[in-house]
Amino acid sequence: MRNIVAISLPDSLLRPLSAEAKEEHTSRSEIIRQALKHHFFVREFTRVRSKAMAELAKKGITLTEEEIFEKVS
Repeated sequence: MRNIVAISLPDSLLRPLSAEAKEEHTSRSEIIRQALKHHFFVREFTRVRSKAMAELAKKGITLTEEEIFEKVS
């Protein structure tokens, strides 16, 4: 099911959004949908990472961002 959500954007966001949509041969709505998906993914990733780091810290394990990257890559 799709719903319509109206948003207002300043010209400083609308102009590059429109240009990007034209360049990518897609709609402004699709770019905004992708941006929201990315936003929610990053928030969830950050939440999970923080929880995992806290659990590791309880066990006396500390990892740098680089070490985490190496382990998951």
